[in-house]
Amino acid sequence: MLFLISIIAAILAWLLGRSRLPQSSLALKIRFANLGTVYQQPALASARYGLIGRPDYLVRVENGIAPVELKSGKAPRSGRPYDGHLLQLAAYCLLVEDVCQAYVPFGVLEYEDRSISVQYTSSLREDLLKLLEEMRAAKRLGDLHINHNSPGKCRSCGFREVCGEGLR
Repeated sequence: MLFLISIIAAILAWLLGRSRLPQSSLALKIRFANLGTVYQQPALASARYGLIGRPDYLVRVENGIAPVELKSGKAPRSGRPYDGHLLQLAAYCLLVEDVCQAYVPFGVLEYEDRSISVQYTSSLREDLLKLLEEMRAAKRLGDLHINHNSPGKCRSCGFREVCGEGLR
């Protein structure tokens, strides 16, 4: 067991060592890590926002807590995170803020080839809350549809066999 913990600590140190976190966060302390079957941290659940999520890491930074989300692909060439990734990270920031009652200065998207630090601004927070309300309204109306044009995403979707809107 001690050997397994040592391996996990080494992997986390390597991952965090290659992150481009803001200078103010040099003293990092992992609050928890979601490592799949090795160690499963409970999801963060906010009754206030009707939101549940499990970031890959929560890192204690000098002035708060920062969620870190690992992505398996390369970062967008534009340098700006994909909208879905940005909003997923914003949701983790909101959850940490609400559930942990902590200040969240930023979050990190850790791509295969680089990290993108995202400031958790009031504007990003408001965009997320607006989107959550739009999603709830669509759900109430039963007006939910696929909103992408990627056959690759459709082919790898776990619901493709039962989905009536699959891309063919």
